[in-house]
Amino acid sequence: MSASLYIVAENLPDGLDIHVNGHSLSKSEEQLSQVAKRLEVRELMSFFSQDPDEASDFVEDDTMIPEEQWFTAAEGLATIQALIGHFTSPSSSAEIAVVDELREFERVLLSLKEVDSRWHLAVDF
Repeated sequence: MSASLYIVAENLPDGLDIHVNGHSLSKSEEQLSQVAKRLEVRELMSFFSQDPDEASDFVEDDTMIPEEQWFTAAEGLATIQALIGHFTSPSSSAEIAVVDELREFERVLLSLKEVDSRWHLAVDF
């Protein structure tokens, strides 16, 4: 079973489906990071954060657990849309699944932006 990246919303609007597959993005994370650096946008994993209660399951010293961080949808959209632009260019050799999942992230972040809800990235193992 492979890891999957997904979006956690601070205030989830009623009826908004924020489920995104995220398996291909997780599998391609190294490539996505390299491209983000070249495009001079934040790396996708820089949006990672975790609820301290969940993190305490993985560390012995609770004082080492960072606060949960939240990001604006606009911050995430800058990265996601730059990656979409790169991977949909004629010279790109990106897997279709990566582009599809980036577009799913874009859809969710656009919806979160409309309702001014913050978000962060999480990983499901």
